[in-house]
Amino acid sequence: MSQPFDTFSPPPPEPDPWATEDEGATLEDEALDPRAAAALLEQTTRSAARRFDQRPTILFVAAAVTVLVGYGAVWLSVRHQHPYSGPTGAALGVLYGVLAAWIVLNVVLMQRSLTGRTSPRRRIEALVFTPIWVLIYVYQGALYHTDHSHAIAYGVWPAVAPLLVVGSAAAGYFAGQQRRVEAGFAVAAVALAAIGAFAGPAGVWGVMGVGLCILLAIGGAAQYRQRRG
Repeated sequence: MSQPFDTFSPPPPEPDPWATEDEGATLEDEALDPRAAAALLEQTTRSAARRFDQRPTILFVAAAVTVLVGYGAVWLSVRHQHPYSGPTGAALGVLYGVLAAWIVLNVVLMQRSLTGRTSPRRRIEALVFTPIWVLIYVYQGALYHTDHSHAIAYGVWPAVAPLLVVGSAAAGYFAGQQRRVEAGFAVAAVALAAIGAFAGPAGVWGVMGVGLCILLAIGGAAQYRQRRG
């Protein structure tokens, strides 16, 4: 039966031949929902920021080599000391030398991130963590001043304290920013330091060198897989 003739109502819109009725309604709803668009924009921005802020995988490899060589040199210099007297000057030279080389490599490769849009956050991180590092070694002097124990002041404390203190602070900081991967890595480093302290003033250097090397290698492999995926 034909529809009644109406001269006053506008003609009905013609349907889209390429979309079904459900698809057309869905597309229209999505286009008109500002909350969905805002959520998508925020998610995209966070994802891009995480990728932009990721360190090059080569830095994980370089850090793994750095701790293995640096801590290994110290362990080789103290493993037969009875009583324990602390790392030799040559071993400390190797440790600080490879550490300085890694810092230079880190600054060169991260120059884009340091001068880009994430630089305010990196400045905040530097302001937070640099004093913590300094105070760790100030306290090391206080330990030696108290009882002149080489095993503590020049053995266990400098080997594990940076990871225990800075790692705990980093775990809380990254967790607060919902950076779960970094927070998990920090917690693993803290656990390694807590366990390694039981190896004694000489053995702790070897445990920390091998353990940190493994952790950094795992972290680098995970990031490489994430980027390839």
